[in-house]
Amino acid sequence: MTRLGLATALLVPVIMAGCQRTPPPPPAPILSAGEAACAAQAAQLSGVDPATVVVTPTSSTKTGATIYTVTAGASSYTCVVEIDNSISTFEVVEL
Repeated sequence: MTRLGLATALLVPVIMAGCQRTPPPPPAPILSAGEAACAAQAAQLSGVDPATVVVTPTSSTKTGATIYTVTAGASSYTCVVEIDNSISTFEVVEL
């Protein structure tokens, strides 16, 4: 192999690696109205940015309300959201 061929063989992978783009970050999850209400209330009580609050559905009631576990900073809450997206219960989870 000639020097030019060797240089080309070594440079092509380096150039190709430099041309690759990193994929964009995944879009932020879209919260339902009830989830957003739980997140906003938890953020306000905990003094954290609402974007950092994690809302996880855990179960539902016989009436169709959804029960969420909400984590905001070092605090955890239970939030019950009725079918009309109103919060009926919001409690601190004691650890």
